Amino acid sequence: MDIKIRSIEIDTQTIAPTLTIRVEITYYSRLEIPVSISGKINAASGKTIAYTNEFYARISEKQMDIYPMSEKEKDTIFSGGNKFHNEYNATLSATLSHAAIDHIELYREKDHEKAVRFNFEFLLKKLEFISDPTERSTIRMQTSGGFEHFVINQSDWVKKYSPLLGIGNFLLLELQIPDKHTVSADWTALYDRLALRLKEMEEAIRQGDWQKTMDRSRQFYEALKISDGKDGHKKFDEELRKLFLKDQHSDEGIQNFLDSIWNFFEYNSKFVHDNDKKGNLKPIPVTTKEDAYFAYALGVGLLNIIGKKTSKLR
Repeated sequence: MDIKIRSIEIDTQTIAPTLTIRVEITYYSRLEIPVSISGKINAASGKTIAYTNEFYARISEKQMDIYPMSEKEKDTIFSGGNKFHNEYNATLSATLSHAAIDHIELYREKDHEKAVRFNFEFLLKKLEFISDPTERSTIRMQTSGGFEHFVINQSDWVKKYSPLLGIGNFLLLELQIPDKHTVSADWTALYDRLALRLKEMEEAIRQGDWQKTMDRSRQFYEALKISDGKDGHKKFDEELRKLFLKDQHSDEGIQNFLDSIWNFFEYNSKFVHDNDKKGNLKPIPVTTKEDAYFAYALGVGLLNIIGKKTSKLR
């Protein structure tokens, strides 16, 4: 018997993230019958991330027969090539834990093509006819193993798998970009630009592109560092200070808040610039998921604050 994986999809009808794996089993009709197939999925690391079990998407009757035959007749079938081949299509399911999904993403980041590589180990059970007259039995239950490799490229993973598996959602579900506040006219353009950069950061996180997240994060904080004394920022700085004072914040606390935005802009710039402020070539920071999530989470919080302070409905 030969096992081939035809497709891997996401089951959209399950509560827990679940893969649907469709396999084709080729066997010699009349001599053997596939009974069941199960197995496990190993990640690129070699670690087992899920176990697979067969299920039927639609219950239907199917009959497969075994025929008693002589050794000569059996040899005729084996030498008959594809003439006596038949296919059995099985559907397997594999539920993925959040830890398993994190592990898949971890090794996808390390992959040179950013692809997901699954290694399947199958356990196949079949019934086969025994033509040896010295044997007391005529039908035997036989088990055998099989191995298959399946690759999901980066573009397919990002478009077809990541959103349905909730990748990026573990934090993003709790930290969503706020709906557009009814901000005053002076703040509308700035608010919209900040929301755009956050949306781009979210999309980059879902794609596992941590560097792009930090690039967009720097643009977000560059637009928000309104206390830098530039002419285009002065009106925002003055109005925001008044709004904080209205909510009984101290001058020192307001300055701390504005300074933190400036300092985080400076921090984010280290992920983008090759040179320091003196023109010297500097080491390139290693960008991680934690950096991306931190930048995004802080940005969502800041936009919420800006939206609340500048809302016309207050």
